Amino acid sequence: MWDTSLQTLMFGRMIGRMKEFFTIVGIVTLALGGIGVMNIMLVAVKERTREIGVRKALGATTAAIQRQFFLEGFFLTLSSGGIGMLVALGLCRLVNLLPMPERFAGMILSWPSGLAALATLVVIGIATSTYPARRAADLPPVEALRFEM
Repeated sequence: MWDTSLQTLMFGRMIGRMKEFFTIVGIVTLALGGIGVMNIMLVAVKERTREIGVRKALGATTAAIQRQFFLEGFFLTLSSGGIGMLVALGLCRLVNLLPMPERFAGMILSWPSGLAALATLVVIGIATSTYPARRAADLPPVEALRFEM
């Protein structure tokens, strides 16, 4: 005996679990990208230690230096994430141009998924830009001026 309602229920659960899995994979991927940006910004802080010392010696506040490095890291995260989203949208459109099986609707793009990805990207950008910015702002001016690479 063939029970289509049970098969439909099982298929729905399978699709739901796949969606959860790919959501987790996407979040982990964005987090790893954010960690990469954080490492780049930490290297930038290290390379620009003398510049930070000069700015502090000339009267730049801790908040101004922290804001500068935070905005650099945040916009680097947003721009790289935005480029990644545009590439993903382009790939989805290309896949949808291919011949599809009868019951396959293609790669459906939804606004809620896109907004959730953007919100996750913003949160990761804030989280990974704060530490290098704080580290740059906490450098003592005398030590920063003495620093040689």
